[in-house]
Amino acid sequence: MQKNYFKSTVFAALATLCSVPAQAQSPGSHSLEIGGGLHEYMGDLGSSLGFARRPDYQAVQINFGYYVSPALDLVANLSTGDVGYARKWEGWNLRPEYMYQSFRANVADLTVGARFKLNNGSILSEDAKIAPYFQAGLGGFYAHSKITWGPHPYVQDEFYYDLTKKPAITELNAAVQGAFGINFYITERIGLRYSFTATYTMSDIWDGATQSYPDPVHNIYKHQLWRTNDMYALHALSLTMAVGEGMGSSPKAPKDKDEDGVPDKYDLCKNTEAKYRRYVDSVGCPADTDKDGILDADDKCPDVAGPAEFGGCPDSDADGIQDKVDACPNIAGIAKFNGCPDTDGDGVSDKEDGCPTIAGLPAFGGCPDTDGDGVEDRKDKCPNIAGAIAGEGCPDTDGDGVFNNVDKCPDVAGTVASKGCPEIKKEVVQKINLAAKGINFENGKAVITAGSFKSLDDLATLLNTYPGASVEIQGHTDNNGTPEANKILSQDRANAVKRYLAAGGVAEARMTAFGYGQEMPIADNATPAGKAKNRRVDFKLSY
Repeated sequence: MQKNYFKSTVFAALATLCSVPAQAQSPGSHSLEIGGGLHEYMGDLGSSLGFARRPDYQAVQINFGYYVSPALDLVANLSTGDVGYARKWEGWNLRPEYMYQSFRANVADLTVGARFKLNNGSILSEDAKIAPYFQAGLGGFYAHSKITWGPHPYVQDEFYYDLTKKPAITELNAAVQGAFGINFYITERIGLRYSFTATYTMSDIWDGATQSYPDPVHNIYKHQLWRTNDMYALHALSLTMAVGEGMGSSPKAPKDKDEDGVPDKYDLCKNTEAKYRRYVDSVGCPADTDKDGILDADDKCPDVAGPAEFGGCPDSDADGIQDKVDACPNIAGIAKFNGCPDTDGDGVSDKEDGCPTIAGLPAFGGCPDTDGDGVEDRKDKCPNIAGAIAGEGCPDTDGDGVFNNVDKCPDVAGTVASKGCPEIKKEVVQKINLAAKGINFENGKAVITAGSFKSLDDLATLLNTYPGASVEIQGHTDNNGTPEANKILSQDRANAVKRYLAAGGVAEARMTAFGYGQEMPIADNATPAGKAKNRRVDFKLSY
């Protein structure tokens, strides 16, 4: 490090800080900082920067700041405390009592300068909770030093004060300061601050490293380490407070010529018309938030893009009806139906149309009545044949008083009790029962005997006389064998009869087969004759 280079750097930093332009806030806000910390030394004897060497001595600091702009404060700084250092000399073949050279100086400095704040609105927000800064200043310093040679600088009673003791040195000279710090704001007026302040003195004698007084043995030392003036640094932790002007009241508002809320310094449109002042962007110009070409002050829907014909409000489906009055804003429609379409063209809008793709009648909510019988197709059980409302849109084709929707024999006149089918005559039932008695099976099997075929053919003819009637084929057995086995056998025999009749022309859908086993005897199973009667197949017709 060279003396001239160091001075040039410090003065350049100071000049830079002092040339920072003023910004938005009102001048006159003051700050007071009070704190303390530890001193470090760097000079001809060596360096303890970074707490690399003992001893470390305490110091106090008072700093006063005067607000100029968001980026710049004027500052006055005062600090005082002790600075010291000890160096062990080796390689000079010194006696132990001369190995250490040390000093301890009481120092004080007073400087004035400028502080550049990073929370200036450009680098960091002005209300940032953590706010770094740089500082530089010029002033003077005072030092009163005690220099000692001895075997160990930390044990005072081991010092030799005869020829090895140098007299005290008092120095008053100029100084240059540079600092870096970080503010941690607790409230708007109170914060904590860490700072590192380096004081470069315009003196090279207060640490005792000069030729003014010879060392006790060899006159060994003359600016051999730094070849520059001596300096010291202060690590401090402080409490900072806002004081003075502005205390207890809000700071003055920044200049805002057009009163749009954006300070003139940042306002690119300083003469905004009164109509638009409440609707400006971050740089003070009339805003168009939705980018639809209509300024927010004139836009009835400033957050959603829309055409000028609707005052900036949207028409999403482009049907000429703005969304806020469009009943179907996402589907193009017509004004007659408040923006909804009529897809099937039946005069009923899709929103109200129960059948929007099929033309219908308004009376039926847009749904059709194909057969024109006054019953809409959705409720008409006979939608293609005109009928009566009482018959759910179906006619009574056979005129038996039973409408086709419930008539099981719609083409043959019947009775209401028979659900529109002809009544099953008693003599027919008797014929069916008689024919059923002629149905026989091989012993213990579900195989129909050949002698039963004539009876089954007669049964098929009788059953087809009443095509609307359902037929239940019931299989029964005697009590020979287990109930489970008889149940299976009777079911198999009923199924065999059903298959035969289906082959003979009886619709299989009309027939059901169920095996009852030995559960429904018609005679006593105690006799062979009774058992024979119980082995049977019965037929039950119903509507």
